[in-house]
Amino acid sequence: MIPTNNMKTLWITYAWEDNKGGDVEFIAQELERAGISIKLDRWNIKAGKRLWEQIDSFITKESECDGWMIVATQNSLGSEPCKEEIAYALSRALENRGEIFPIIGLFPSSVDTNLIPAAIKTRLYVSTQDEHWKERIVSALEDRNPNIARKPLEPYSFEYRGPMFNKQVIEIRPRVGTWGPFYCGVPIGEKNTVKPIVRKGPKGHVPPISGIVIGDFEKESIDKEWWVIGQTGEVTPTMSCFFYFDELPSELIFGSLDIEHKVALSVNQFSSNK
Repeated sequence: MIPTNNMKTLWITYAWEDNKGGDVEFIAQELERAGISIKLDRWNIKAGKRLWEQIDSFITKESECDGWMIVATQNSLGSEPCKEEIAYALSRALENRGEIFPIIGLFPSSVDTNLIPAAIKTRLYVSTQDEHWKERIVSALEDRNPNIARKPLEPYSFEYRGPMFNKQVIEIRPRVGTWGPFYCGVPIGEKNTVKPIVRKGPKGHVPPISGIVIGDFEKESIDKEWWVIGQTGEVTPTMSCFFYFDELPSELIFGSLDIEHKVALSVNQFSSNK
């Protein structure tokens, strides 16, 4: 990318161990493609001189750096040199540049939260698992809100709870309003392999299958395409319906008598949660 007068400059601190395979340089490359000028110690620090003397101007002078970021891993947050560099950067940056100076923690993976400096916890905290990680960093340097389109939400919450009680469990609830009676349906041809069961319980708390349940019903749909199970009570934004399956169905319909939704399911869809 060709530098422009308006390009922001970001100083990146990292542990050498994290860049053995070029991972840090890849992050730098992607940020440069997003329109940021990057300074890495591997690229900018001259051998044989004290580290602090060399990075002082990059961190404290507006003409050299518009923000500072650490690639936060167990290696970088746990190494003494990087701890010293973090402390120095935070102290010098806040002393010379003020509270609005961008201080960013970029997390490629989870780390021990006890290692994360308080100044990073209270500032921008970005994960590379977020598809918008580059835009979040660029917007911080440019002192603007991230330009991220919000994805439309369905009027229901649909969450896979994983294998529990020797079943595959899915939790469903309306985001607003109530469903009553509530039900779900699986393709009629999958009834005997899926073996659906329904229960009701507080949001986020999977209830046991055992116990007495009042108001259960199961039947074939009028068009004979679905096997429908449900209960005569209501589910709400805080009270969910939980569906248990021996195997996940290929499709699922759910809702109430006057509201129906349909989703397609696959084992691969939830493989990362198992």
